[in-house]
Amino acid sequence: GRGGRGGREREGKEKEARSWDGGPAPAKLDFSSDKGAGARAAVKVYEGGRVDLDQAFGVGAAPPAEGTTSFLGGTLSKLVGGGPVTAEAMAPVLKALLDRLVEKNVAQEVGAKVIDAVGASLVGASLPTFGSLASTVKAAMAEALGRVLTPSRRVDLLHDISTARGGKRPYVVVFVGVNGVGKSTSLSKVAYYIKSNGFVPLLCACDTFRSGAVEQLRVHAQALDVPLFQKGYGNDAAQIAADGIAHAQAMGYDAVLVDTAGRMQDNEPLMRALAKLVHVNSPDLVLFVGEALAGNDAVDQAAGCKHAIA
Repeated sequence: GRGGRGGREREGKEKEARSWDGGPAPAKLDFSSDKGAGARAAVKVYEGGRVDLDQAFGVGAAPPAEGTTSFLGGTLSKLVGGGPVTAEAMAPVLKALLDRLVEKNVAQEVGAKVIDAVGASLVGASLPTFGSLASTVKAAMAEALGRVLTPSRRVDLLHDISTARGGKRPYVVVFVGVNGVGKSTSLSKVAYYIKSNGFVPLLCACDTFRSGAVEQLRVHAQALDVPLFQKGYGNDAAQIAADGIAHAQAMGYDAVLVDTAGRMQDNEPLMRALAKLVHVNSPDLVLFVGEALAGNDAVDQAAGCKHAIA
């Protein structure tokens, strides 16, 4: 029929080159036949290995060319070759560095510690080459970040659990954080770590609000082959935790890992309920679980949580 002939005509018709904005139509529409190998050869595949920080910071390299957008080249290189660096010369450079760090979502107080370390390392120093400048800045930033990231409190979970074995009750850890950051999953990973080192953890389901929270923890407990304590939904989380700790003590378990409902740090009623759970049960450790991609907001969440349960 007519439809069949039309179909055959359409099937046999070649592609037509279109002309856009009045420009000439391309002579060839298929660009995949003879350039695939060359395109694949041009792709550089990263196969692992260590990142060369010296190369990243330009150590040993010449100053960047005029007009570069590199921060080190555009701002810090002004300090090169002018004799000992003075505090006055450093002031605008450090301000620019702090602004750059804050733009990159570095917390203000962390950025201040970094630039203080950089300033202390550069004031009075002679920087004859751009490489010496970059090396000095890199070392100062690494030292400052190391101090910031070093915990003020030692946490040796296995040692503390072992020590608690001779006490009146098991070692208790409460997991807190905002909604959806992975508290239950993180708790289960810690449970696996504890069990792998010869201890018996009890999972305590104290998220009595989120639908499926108890079932989720039950799945983790079954997969890990560890005990679970739960009393369903709608009950007082602080009392469930207390009952779970008492049950663990009676059964001779070594640790109790308490899962809690997600709570925003600015939700005062819910934070009061979390504070009650912590104050009633006096856990040995409160772990805040945050999302790395949250940036500075994660710091606000942790600070708000700490303030609420203090």
